[in-house]
Amino acid sequence: MVKCWLEIVPCDILPEEAPKEWDITPKPPAHLEVRVVIGSCKEVPMVDAEGCTDAYLRGYFDTKEDVQTTDTHFRNSDGKPDFQYRLVYRIAYPRKVTKFTIQLYDADFFSANDMIGENTVDISHLLEDVALTKTALCFNKKYYEDVVKKEQPDNKMEFDSKDVSRFWLQMLTKKDGKIEKVGKA
Repeated sequence: MVKCWLEIVPCDILPEEAPKEWDITPKPPAHLEVRVVIGSCKEVPMVDAEGCTDAYLRGYFDTKEDVQTTDTHFRNSDGKPDFQYRLVYRIAYPRKVTKFTIQLYDADFFSANDMIGENTVDISHLLEDVALTKTALCFNKKYYEDVVKKEQPDNKMEFDSKDVSRFWLQMLTKKDGKIEKVGKA
């Protein structure tokens, strides 16, 4: 498919004198700040031999250029580490990558950290709306139901009954070829 337009100009008009009906110069990028607040987690599995988890989260846009991590909650044994942490990203829009990934890890001292689970949310519509309206917008239950749920039906989110801007994002992992739920952030 080709998206195009057609112009018809009289032959007696020189090309440089023809009226310019279409401005096809790219719009200058909008500089935005994306703030992700990591409140707490629940149902995090205990992955260490001692029956605990040294949990931390990391977030990034799909390029992994600007990876940010929360603090680590060592020896968490109830599956509910509480972070109250803010990740702040300064981005230019439009951009190629608009998917945001959150990963839940178990920190290890003597070996590589274990990824417990992850999830990705495409926030392209939200970024576009902010760039067009030049107004701060929030990812909330209405945006989830109107946009995300339709485009990413497998991405289930559980919203707070008192505050529709707070939600739980299901962490997922692939084990033996099957996707398993492994806690919520």
